[in-house]
Amino acid sequence: MTRRKCLVLGAGGLVGQRLQQRLVNHPMFKIMAIAGSPSSADQQLSSIPWRLDEDRPNLPDLLVIDANSPNLAQHCQSLGIKFAFSGLPSAVAQSVEQILVDAGITVFSNSSAYRRTSSVPMIIPEINPHHNYPSKHYCATNCTLIPLALPLAAISKLSKIVSVKMRSEQALSGAGWQLLFDQQALSGKVNPNIDGEAEKTSAELLHILGGVQNQLVTPAEFLLDINCQRIARRDGHQVFVTVKTQKPLELTQIIQQLQTLEIDFELPSKPKQAIHLVDRINPEKHLWSNGEHFSDNPDPSSDLKTGMAVIVGDLSVERDTISFSAYSHNTIRGAAGGLVYLAEFLLHENS
Repeated sequence: MTRRKCLVLGAGGLVGQRLQQRLVNHPMFKIMAIAGSPSSADQQLSSIPWRLDEDRPNLPDLLVIDANSPNLAQHCQSLGIKFAFSGLPSAVAQSVEQILVDAGITVFSNSSAYRRTSSVPMIIPEINPHHNYPSKHYCATNCTLIPLALPLAAISKLSKIVSVKMRSEQALSGAGWQLLFDQQALSGKVNPNIDGEAEKTSAELLHILGGVQNQLVTPAEFLLDINCQRIARRDGHQVFVTVKTQKPLELTQIIQQLQTLEIDFELPSKPKQAIHLVDRINPEKHLWSNGEHFSDNPDPSSDLKTGMAVIVGDLSVERDTISFSAYSHNTIRGAAGGLVYLAEFLLHENS
């Protein structure tokens, strides 16, 4: 398999380093350049502090480019780079990603800068592959959306959804690496408020579950009550959900639908099953799932499937009311892993 030359936008941040980790041994992509903030620019990649719990993989020791450099696109073109993976903050991504797109480079973005923009498809492969249309710019969703949207997408195949109530418990890593080194936050003294998160999650959920015609998405319509909060856990976002449906459903129906939500072809990052069902979620033991098994000692640079499944537990139904909790790795499936998975999916579909 030919490895396609790519740029990673992100040198020292959590998502940028997760992208490096996911791509270094990837069969479809080869890291040829790294771009980062001005504080990282002109340094060897090996000198940038490694923020992840797992050991730094055997990365190419490239010189980090300033992501804001006016010569970035030209440098990528000189290296034959056709693809870029962005873990940039939204304010920076707004300009940098568009410059690369204008230069003919396909950008896969984890940034919120272009989400729900009509010219930039936002796709979760198992849920809305029909939102795929020709573009040089694609984006993944908010990390909180993943454990919420996948179970809801399965349920929506059985009955129209009337309302959704969700409460989230979101990990420190969702706010970046700084909180992971904040002793007050780690000890439990963390501000639970996440400004704008509920509104963002609500809008993206309705978008992902909506229809599309002529590249315009018509959002789904149902009532939402979303409450998002930060807790003192390093990794893993958990959601607690109550769904009302238009018609009564049986537990066996729901379980079957949850177990069969998937795309019908193999990809390097595709989990064995998109949804891993358990009786009750244990956040410490259930963080790293490939859809069939949990790992105690994961190596995300070589095992691209671990951490990619959504865990669903505490599932119950009473006529038209379904309750469940769901859990996923926010920087793997909810960020870098999900973005690389999206790129794999799009290359398969658009080739």
